[in-house]
Amino acid sequence: IVEDQGGTAMQIQTKYMGNIEVEEKQIIRFPQGLPAFEDQQQFVFLPFDEDGTFFYMQSLQNEQLCLIVCNPFQFFPDYQIDLGDQECQLLEVNGPDDVALMAILTIPEDFRHTTANLLAPVVVNTRTNLGLQFIPTDSDYTTKEYIFPGIHKNVAAGEGK
Repeated sequence: IVEDQGGTAMQIQTKYMGNIEVEEKQIIRFPQGLPAFEDQQQFVFLPFDEDGTFFYMQSLQNEQLCLIVCNPFQFFPDYQIDLGDQECQLLEVNGPDDVALMAILTIPEDFRHTTANLLAPVVVNTRTNLGLQFIPTDSDYTTKEYIFPGIHKNVAAGEGK
């Protein structure tokens, strides 16, 4: 860990980017971990591409745990979730401006078939850097929503090869 201009920086090993430096203020804490990864409680979001559409969600405790996520509103502008009071308390949310959402992606060999988990988004309070994966009790969304639905329909119909 290195002090750098009033902030603390550290080297972390990542799955896809090798050894990189991150600042303490970049670390998102997940007090409850993620479902199936309850022991993984610290992550950083790292840009996957230059336009900021996709991000690596890299665990600090396990370099092999790296999820690909996106801002769901870029692909699903009408996407909505209703965070409960309990989740708002856990995240210390004061208002809607505190909250950022990310959808975990499943990326198959053919990128055109990429799906987003809209049922259980990652919710981050950008003010406190606290996060959780929100799983509502009732939702119309699924864990596999195609992010390129028009392309996917063409591929399913045998077009666009």
